[in-house]
Amino acid sequence: MKLITKSNHLIEKRLLSYHKMNDKDNIMRLIMCLFLLASVSVTLFAQHRLTREFNTLRPADQIVKQQVEFKDPGSSGRQLTWDFRMLQPLNEEYSLKYFIPDSTRMDTICGMEHRTRYYYSQKRDSVWAIGFENATTMMEYHAPELRMRFPFGYGDTLFSYFEGSGEYSRMLKLSVKGYTSVEADAEGELLLPDFESVKNALRIRTLRYYTEIGMDSTEMQLDTYSWYAEGIRYPVFESVKTDIIRRRKTGNGNESVSDTTIFTTSFYYPPLMQTSQVQTEPLPENSDNTLTGAEAVFTEAKLLPNPVVQQLHIQYKLTRNARIWFTVHNNVGISVCQTTPMDMTEGYHDTTINMGHLLTGTYMLYVHVDDMVLQRVVVKK
Repeated sequence: MKLITKSNHLIEKRLLSYHKMNDKDNIMRLIMCLFLLASVSVTLFAQHRLTREFNTLRPADQIVKQQVEFKDPGSSGRQLTWDFRMLQPLNEEYSLKYFIPDSTRMDTICGMEHRTRYYYSQKRDSVWAIGFENATTMMEYHAPELRMRFPFGYGDTLFSYFEGSGEYSRMLKLSVKGYTSVEADAEGELLLPDFESVKNALRIRTLRYYTEIGMDSTEMQLDTYSWYAEGIRYPVFESVKTDIIRRRKTGNGNESVSDTTIFTTSFYYPPLMQTSQVQTEPLPENSDNTLTGAEAVFTEAKLLPNPVVQQLHIQYKLTRNARIWFTVHNNVGISVCQTTPMDMTEGYHDTTINMGHLLTGTYMLYVHVDDMVLQRVVVKK
């Protein structure tokens, strides 16, 4: 900042001296000086920002998180250093996967982890949480929760109120309301458990304060810190703390408020294990690879022709009965065409997708097999 202020004084002095001159060479030198100083200013203020293109949730992505002992996130600010190298692992295969659960709502994506489905709506430049469900609890937000708006960089903040209703064990009615604040509150170097380092990590703090009403009323606060590295879609580290808020009436009629921490943990997201099921060629028929998930059901797939000009023919074999549908997405994840979900029988099948109206470029074909997703690359001529 001092450098820029000093430079501005120099510019003012040069302007005064050149004001009385008509020499074209001097004027050109002044313009070049202004250009160079502007370049310095841009460099000084360059920062890591989350963007729609590189940080939206993407169907077919699978992530393996390693649960580790809780690490306090520390203070906010810039040019910080976080040393997470010596944390003890607690669970090394805590998985998370994303997929589109409903063909009628292509802007909705589901994140599945720890036997719970979390639903998000991605519209334009924003990501909204719209509900969740598991074996015992279902919750739908009729006033959704704003989780991210792109682009998002150091110093940016978001705030939203959310409200929802649901049920517990299909019997007890539940409701929830609260607020969420999101802030990019820190930048610095992040030292990871595998002894790799992130030089320009951006930390996002998400604070959720809410009241859940069922048989009893419970106030809770969920505080999540997520560290992002440039070029990696999802966080590389995360610390989570949950508090219960208790309110009591005192003898003089005032209210005392206290909070009790009931849960803390941290997660390390190894960058090499943030993968997408991308395959440009089918596995050989005689491959010794053991197939699992969708690949064990949707087999012997051929995309003809690829590159495609008009009609894309998808030939494949199902190893069991399954519900199948296809979606084509552009390079920022927006669905540009899709097929109707069909309950298909075991055996060979052929599906055709019209891509004649699409622009030339590279697209992602998502193959939806029940609640599983595969991804293929399609080139449009």
